[in-house]
Amino acid sequence: MMLKKIVLITTCILLALVTFSQTKNRVSISFASANNGLEIPEGWLGDMGHTGKGGKLYDLKYARQINKFFSIETGLEYSINKIETVTFPDGMNHYKESNIEMLSIPIYGDITFWKYLFVNAGPTIDFELHRQTSESTYNQSGIGFGLGIGGRYTLKNFTVSLNPFYQKHLILRSKKGSYHENLYEGGIKLGLGYNF
Repeated sequence: MMLKKIVLITTCILLALVTFSQTKNRVSISFASANNGLEIPEGWLGDMGHTGKGGKLYDLKYARQINKFFSIETGLEYSINKIETVTFPDGMNHYKESNIEMLSIPIYGDITFWKYLFVNAGPTIDFELHRQTSESTYNQSGIGFGLGIGGRYTLKNFTVSLNPFYQKHLILRSKKGSYHENLYEGGIKLGLGYNF
């Protein structure tokens, strides 16, 4: 079922790319080594804790320039986050390291100012991949949010960017319940783009 949703959303994105691919377009790839963690709601008590052990993030984005200062970005983003969980059911600490793999579809607005600087932000549609039923964390599939500010330099058809960012997953989810952890990531994306 999730695979069908991913295929459908990817097809819609590709159709949008074909529709808008006449002028003022940019395709870019970026990579980040990120700090991460799980934000736990205030007042939540339990017999376990989580510590972020870092993550890697890769993305492929398409940007359509609307005017001189504003563009819309979308694409695919893959991240893998190492999380250490400690439980103490018998008074002893038990540690387990696991990975949270995410596939996200960002829908960002990008505002350029002072020629080289930009701010980008917007919602993300998130899918947790390869989730095991025995996982000790909540499923992070749902709607998230990302925010970044950075610098971009263009030489002819190529663009290099540095983009410090922060994103949080599972702000909105389909299942009800008051308590759940939110995976967050932060770091600096290094990107290379091609303008056409």
